Amino acid sequence: MMVIDELKEQIPLREISRISGISLSGYYYKPRERHVKRLDPSTRERIKDIASERPTYGYRRVWAVLRNSGTHVNQKTVRKVLKESNLNLPASKHRGRTKRRNLFKPTGPDQLWETDITYISTESGMTYLMCIKDTFTKEWQGYHYSRSCMSRDAIRSVENAVLSAFDGSVPDGLVLRTDNGPQYISREFRNAMKILGIKLEYIQKHTPEDNGDIESFHNSIKTDYIWPSEFRDFHEASTEIGIAFTDYNECRPHSSIDYLPPREFRRKFLNDQTFRERFEKKEVEVTLDEN
Repeated sequence: MMVIDELKEQIPLREISRISGISLSGYYYKPRERHVKRLDPSTRERIKDIASERPTYGYRRVWAVLRNSGTHVNQKTVRKVLKESNLNLPASKHRGRTKRRNLFKPTGPDQLWETDITYISTESGMTYLMCIKDTFTKEWQGYHYSRSCMSRDAIRSVENAVLSAFDGSVPDGLVLRTDNGPQYISREFRNAMKILGIKLEYIQKHTPEDNGDIESFHNSIKTDYIWPSEFRDFHEASTEIGIAFTDYNECRPHSSIDYLPPREFRRKFLNDQTFRERFEKKEVEVTLDEN
């Protein structure tokens, strides 16, 4: 470069570049000094603590827990710390998603619930958990845990959710989506929903993807709360499910609602206009991509 500086007074730079093979951009390039901000040791330890306390969380959820508690750090930094500490999880492999058919799509809270049954094994026998989930806010609105799996149990799960979410008064237009299981197509269940003022929407047979929110939800609560434990009996499992109900709604970040816990998402969506507009814009963009 010193030779070029000496010659450029006599020969045009472009000609020097052609003869020497040194590009003009290479001549003008000035390396910038990089200032790498090192991660605070306390934040590094906090990342490892969260991953150890919640071993089913990937780096994005660990990052979300930090962000939601007021600690701001890059997702890539979290992933690097977990990898160095051998606390990272293998990448998830999502199956092909099937587009839903002409089913009701909510635009806000308390419009569409989904319900289904999942099985929980204990050392003293099989038990049944019937859950209700709001498909918009992702809230776990209520459940009924039982040793039986009858229509009356399905009704009880909805009644519990109504009491928990609305203190017993159902808002107009609430839709409950379910599959065609015998508990849900029974006259007893349909009559109970009519009395409660809840409209039923049944998915087609052999299309569990149309009830995908509740299917995914059951997999999440089993992965995060049920499978890490071995329950001796019904009462032990019931206690853990109660703990899971609170933790899922108040603490667990959900990827589809800006990595917020469901209850916090509801509060922000209803009370923060800027957040609501940003989220609605994002939902429109996702819908356009799907179409």
